[in-house]
This record gives sequence, structure tokens and C-alpha cells, in this order.
Amino acid sequence: MAKKSLVVKQERLNVIRQKYNEILKDKKNLTWEERYKLYKKFKWKTKYYNRCKVCGRVHSYNRELGLCRVCIRMYWREGKLMWIKKASW
Repeated sequence: MAKKSLVVKQERLNVIRQKYNEILKDKKNLTWEERYKLYKKFKWKTKYYNRCKVCGRVHSYNRELGLCRVCIRMYWREGKLMWIKKASW
């Protein structure tokens, strides 16, 4: 389980990223000064990273499902993910 503070921080950054994307759609109407201010405010694009929707884990994240490996295994054992098969060597 991820720290609650990091999950909350990531949600806050996601809201800011959505606002920035909405502003970028109207970027053609902005002056160069307004663009510079936006760039200074939202210049860290590497702060945003994917988290598991269930537990908030960052590592071993599966983009297709939006879950980490731990939650995928948990749901698979409960029978909620039917198309995943156990590997046999």
C-alpha cells in the first residue's frame, strides 16, 4: 500500500495537469508572455507517473489494466480477471 500523502499529492498533480491540457487547447490565442508564464508553472512533466487504481503502488504498473502486479494477482485469484493464465514451463 502506498503512502496516503503520495497518493493525495499525485491526485492534486493530476488536476493541475488536466487544467494545463485545457489551456493548451487554446494555446493559439495566447500571447508569448502568457505562454512563458504557463511554461514556468507547468514545466515539470516528469512529476506525473502512473499509479495503481486500487492500492496506489507505482512500481510494476500495467497500463492495459491500470493495476499493479499485486492487485492483478489478487483479482486473478478471486476470479475477476478471467483471461489471465498461469504460466507453465
